[in-house]
Amino acid sequence: MTKIKNPFEIKTPELNTADEIVKLFVDVFTDFYQVPETGHTFINGPRGSGKSMMFRYILPDCQKIVTGKDYNELDYFSIYIPIKLTSINLADFKRLESHANTILNEHIFVTYVLSKAFLSLLQTFNEDYINKYTQEIKHFYNVHFTWFIKSSGFSKDISISEELSGVNYFERICTIIDEMHMECMTYCKQLALNQEVAQYNGSMADFMWFMYPLLCHLKKLPVFPAEKPFYLLIDDAGYLNLEQTKVLNTWVSYRTTKELCIKISTQLDYKTFLTTNGKRIDAPHDYSEVNIATIYTSGTRDYSKKIQKIVEKRLSVYLNKQITSEEFFPENSTQETRIDQIYTRIKQANNDVDKGYAGSDAGRRYCRSEFIKELRTRRATNKYSYAGFNQLVAISSGVIRHFLAPAQEMFSVTLSRNEGKEFDFIAPNIQDEIITKYSKKFLHDEFDKIFKDDNLDNNVLRKADKLYNLIDSLGQIFHLILLSDRAERTVFSVALNDRPDAELKEILDLGVQHGYFHVSSKRNKESTGQVLLYVLSRVLAPVYILNPLSFAGYQSMSSAELKVALTHPVQFVKNFKQKLAVADQNHPTLFD
Repeated sequence: MTKIKNPFEIKTPELNTADEIVKLFVDVFTDFYQVPETGHTFINGPRGSGKSMMFRYILPDCQKIVTGKDYNELDYFSIYIPIKLTSINLADFKRLESHANTILNEHIFVTYVLSKAFLSLLQTFNEDYINKYTQEIKHFYNVHFTWFIKSSGFSKDISISEELSGVNYFERICTIIDEMHMECMTYCKQLALNQEVAQYNGSMADFMWFMYPLLCHLKKLPVFPAEKPFYLLIDDAGYLNLEQTKVLNTWVSYRTTKELCIKISTQLDYKTFLTTNGKRIDAPHDYSEVNIATIYTSGTRDYSKKIQKIVEKRLSVYLNKQITSEEFFPENSTQETRIDQIYTRIKQANNDVDKGYAGSDAGRRYCRSEFIKELRTRRATNKYSYAGFNQLVAISSGVIRHFLAPAQEMFSVTLSRNEGKEFDFIAPNIQDEIITKYSKKFLHDEFDKIFKDDNLDNNVLRKADKLYNLIDSLGQIFHLILLSDRAERTVFSVALNDRPDAELKEILDLGVQHGYFHVSSKRNKESTGQVLLYVLSRVLAPVYILNPLSFAGYQSMSSAELKVALTHPVQFVKNFKQKLAVADQNHPTLFD
């Protein structure tokens, strides 16, 4: 019997072939049009939001399939530069004076980028394709590359007397660049073993006088598209050290986009926007910016359509099934029938001749909260079910991985319980079981994984405790609001009516960085300015029994009120309960 492949299996995009990527990719560039356009771009989003998938899709092997053009006919030529799995962030730089720190960091960064660039060319092109242009590559090596290497102060002999193929020239270039990189890395590591800072006598390479002009000469080779820019795809730039981040910002500040565009992905952990001379790069003058979570959580319709296409493509490609997303992830029919009954009752109770929409609007607003209240009042053994495609999409909170990861487990569990036989849907009880487990894991296991590292100091751990208190406190009060008689009950956001102090801002930013919040803004009540809006991830809805299908509501409070939650969560929830009780006494219930 043929083994059934899990269509929701998550693989790192760079491990997928170009054919797989093109088959599975759902066009997101209608939302993030800046990514494939000419210009420097920052792509910000939590882990799993699709940044690496976008980068993989715009690499030459995929674009060759998508456009039907040869490599040298593409509109741009992308080169992937991963930062996460590197050792270029060395603690030993701290012993150097600031100017030496900058110079050595830039050299290490430049040689790392160039090494990855030339290596990617060898991986992208097949040998015959490169060797067609051996004479042109030989000319590039002897005339341009050799001149720049000698100018950098590299002391080894790089002349070539024998006849080489185009591939051999590129391999030789990789070796030389790696030697330049390693001589500086070795020097920096030796700093840790010497009390005195020894003089550095190796090569020196920078962006403006080395990397940029070298790449400009390189892209004139006929293997590349003529008069089209290179795109450097710097992935996971938050892993750069502070000085390297300033170096990268300095590159962004240069007007090189006709020849070289820099696309930078971050997990909302980018260290600074200052350059090496202390100036700040600004959007849109120096770069454009994409914030994935903000775009997707402020417009769920388009996001839902994207997930729908992803699901249906995967079912088609891997299982050869033409099934809709709603059919494959059905709702809990018993629950939805009862919610429909409550909807009808609320609609009839709120009919208004002058406002035809009043009844249906009230029904949509309150049917789920009334159902959850009903379960609570009856002390029902059955609980609220989070099954159904629309709820799973809402819970994923704009992060594609938060849909695919639980879907992968749901499929595996169903396949196991079905004894390896084919099936056409995931049972609602399995959906609910897995998504609830995933939600709890996101709060507890993932939180511990991030913050309970032995290498973290006590100060970081104290911040982690405060962040946990904040998340848990907000989850509890949002549940209390859902069970109240307030006009707006489905709440995932807190709106601060004043600016948070440094401590609260740091904890909130930590939550944003790790995907527990995303930050937005709204006009204040007086319409005189903006207030900050911190939105709790709806991945946590099953933990706190919240309704994930709406996120329009928010709870206003001062920074001082919210700050209580950092260190006194029980008191924070108690204070809120008292306020809520007073508010409920002063307002009629829904059916009054």
